[in-house]
Amino acid sequence: MLTTIERVRMLSDDFTSITDERLTMYIEDASLEVSSSNVPENYHEKLTRYLAAHLTTLSISEDQAVIREKVDVIERQYSDPSKNLGINATKFGQEYTRLLEEAKSPKKGINLWVI
Repeated sequence: MLTTIERVRMLSDDFTSITDERLTMYIEDASLEVSSSNVPENYHEKLTRYLAAHLTTLSISEDQAVIREKVDVIERQYSDPSKNLGINATKFGQEYTRLLEEAKSPKKGINLWVI
């Protein structure tokens, strides 16, 4: 199942300025990526949503990503654009990676046999 524009927009206020057409393109790209991965279908929507948010965030801040912000005595630190952080460049990409690993690894539980 594809995620929706509204669900992607709910992840960040920064996405309100992005057009529906552009978000649709990111959702389609993310959906193609997710559908080609070998994960259970119940993860598809959430993975698509976070990957689309990651792609959207990269398009907003193409040159540098904020890696540290300080509120008191306002301070903002940017990543070095020469470093390619890939999927870990955004918090949405990091969540996508976590979910993908969770989906690919089987749940470990306790097997109890009573005789």
